[in-house]
Amino acid sequence: MIPRYKIVGFVHLMLSFMLFICAGKSESQTVHGQLSVWGIAQHFEKNSTSQGLGLRYLPEFTYHFTGQSPYILDTELSANAYGNYSSATDDFDTDLKPYRAWLRFATHRFESRLGLQKINFGPAKLLRSEMWFDRLDPRDPLQLTEGIYALRLRYDFENLSNIWMWGIYGEDKTKGLEVLPSKSGSVEFGGRYQHPVGAGEIAVTFHHRTVNEGSLLFYSTPDPYTEEDRIALDGIWDVGVGLWFESALVHTAMTFDFLKWQSFLTVGSDYTFSIGNGLHVLAEHMLITMSDRPFDLNEKNQITGASVSYPVTWLDQITLYSIYNWDAEMAYHYLGWQRTYDRWILYAAVFGRTGDSAGSMLFNQPVTTVGKFGVQLMVIFNH
Repeated sequence: MIPRYKIVGFVHLMLSFMLFICAGKSESQTVHGQLSVWGIAQHFEKNSTSQGLGLRYLPEFTYHFTGQSPYILDTELSANAYGNYSSATDDFDTDLKPYRAWLRFATHRFESRLGLQKINFGPAKLLRSEMWFDRLDPRDPLQLTEGIYALRLRYDFENLSNIWMWGIYGEDKTKGLEVLPSKSGSVEFGGRYQHPVGAGEIAVTFHHRTVNEGSLLFYSTPDPYTEEDRIALDGIWDVGVGLWFESALVHTAMTFDFLKWQSFLTVGSDYTFSIGNGLHVLAEHMLITMSDRPFDLNEKNQITGASVSYPVTWLDQITLYSIYNWDAEMAYHYLGWQRTYDRWILYAAVFGRTGDSAGSMLFNQPVTTVGKFGVQLMVIFNH
């Protein structure tokens, strides 16, 4: 098992070496930062309430080598420092951890990226069947998600198709839509091939990893690890309206029958109506099954999501998100307003749900964390 600090140290060592060999060449470096402050208040069942205050700072350093050779060498180093107070627990949590730390080498058609990075793909926006390595939330104006330690390679062909390959350092925690954490210190690997088809493209993706089945067991076992394989197919086309789909099949060789096979299917569409400054409407439907056999519709869960956004002015935009869980008979609505300046962003939202608190995930978080009604305010400063 390779400790994380050794991986981070290796990335930093590689960065230092590349900076050394580029000494005396043309180069540019920048330092940026993003400060955000937010507050949230929620009302739950039985007249319970919760308030929260938070502060986050994301410093970012980028370096770009701009020599005469036909290649690109750059890096990004950033950290995530935050503090958050919740009245529900009366605790103030603080943390400081790396956010991104990668080194990229690229030519006209080839790119390699090593280190702590984000890997995401697929055309779905709200209900993502291929949310394998990230947890991006469409409501989040910061679009934050934890990175993974990986080596990712990509090659673009002349016919506009491309192929990805990656190797990921396994950590004892879940990411994306995973139910089981990976075996700590293991190597995950996979790839993706995208090919243009008509006015769009289609792609196939696979991934293999070793998972820790013992995280679900109530007893110890000498070998809690087993193998998991995923394969996915997705496509997107512009035929006057946007059309897309994502489908994924996951097989885990484990003792729990209900988790041996998981299948995901998302279909979606969007269109911008010529109303005022342009009214954008998006809708997606997701089908999820978990069973001892693939595509078992007797063990299904269906969720429908939609968003409507409208630019009121060149500074202001309002967006409405709605989700309905058909099996739990629960609806969730989120209305946000955002005003964007050169360096400042002001954000305000109201949200609420109907139905019981038991149900599946909404925008990548448990329903039990979402109040019956709530408000959120955020101020963001970029420098």
